Amino acid sequence: MKEIRILGLTLLIIFILVSCSVQNNNVPSTPPDDKEEEKLADIDAVVSKAIKDRRTSYASGETATEGHIILETEVKDGKTIVYTIASFGAFGFENGIFTKISGSGAIPTVIALSQEEKGQYVVLEYKEPMDGSGYIDSIKKMFPKHLHERVLAAHDEYPSLVKQQEEQAEEYLKSIGRKAPVSAAHVEKTLVDIDVEASNKLFAQYTKFDSFLNDCPYWIGTKEKVEYGERYIYETSQSKTGDGYDLIFFQKKKEDGTVIEERKYKIVGSEPQPVDK
Repeated sequence: MKEIRILGLTLLIIFILVSCSVQNNNVPSTPPDDKEEEKLADIDAVVSKAIKDRRTSYASGETATEGHIILETEVKDGKTIVYTIASFGAFGFENGIFTKISGSGAIPTVIALSQEEKGQYVVLEYKEPMDGSGYIDSIKKMFPKHLHERVLAAHDEYPSLVKQQEEQAEEYLKSIGRKAPVSAAHVEKTLVDIDVEASNKLFAQYTKFDSFLNDCPYWIGTKEKVEYGERYIYETSQSKTGDGYDLIFFQKKKEDGTVIEERKYKIVGSEPQPVDK
C-alpha cells in the first residue's frame, strides 16, 4: 500500500513538471543574445558617426564616409571602451569619378562611450595614436597587449575599410540619382604643360589672392562642388593663342554648361599674364 502511494506521488510530480514545461513552451521568449546584438549594433552606429564627425580635420567633400573594424569592447569604470581600426573618407567628383578626395588611412582608435538612462551611447573620448616616433609607444598604451600585433599592422585592414567607404559612396550616389564610377583610389591626372616657374606662380602664388583659382583643378580636367544646393563644375583646360602662346582657362559652369565665372592666363615665358575677356 505504501509503494502504491509513493508511485502515485511520483506520477503526480511528473504530471506537474510536464504541464509547466508545456505552458512555458507556449510563451514567446526573446533569445538570450538579442539584447547583446542590439547593444553591439548601437555601439557600431555610434562609432560610425564618431568617425564621420572627424570630417573637420580634412578637406571637405560632397559626402562623408567611414570604415571601421571593432576589435573588442570592454566595460571599465562605468565606461564602454571600444578598440577599433578606423578610416575617414570625404568623396567628391574628379574627372567624373566619385573618389576619395581627402581622408585617412587605417588608424588604430580607442573610443570611450557612456550610456545614458534611456540607453543611448554618447562619445566621451576619441583617441588616436601619436604621430612620428611616439606612434608605437602610444598604441601599446592605448590597446590591450593581445591586440598589439594586429593594430601595429593596421594598414593590412585598409582594403576592408576602403570597401566600406566605397559602398557608402555608392549609396549616396543612389540617393541623388547619379550614376558614376566609384573608386577611392587616386584618379589619374594630367598636369598643364607649361614652364615650371609659370606653373608654380599660377597654382601656388596666385591662388593666395584669388580664391577662384583655388577652387579650380590643378590639373587638366574637372572637379565638382555643391554650393547652396546647386552643383557646379570647375574646369581647367589648356590651349594655344593665335600667336602660339599657351593659354590656360579656369571656368566655373552649371551642369548645363553655362559659364558662371572664368579666368584666362597667357603664358609668356615664366610669366602668366591675365587675358581680359
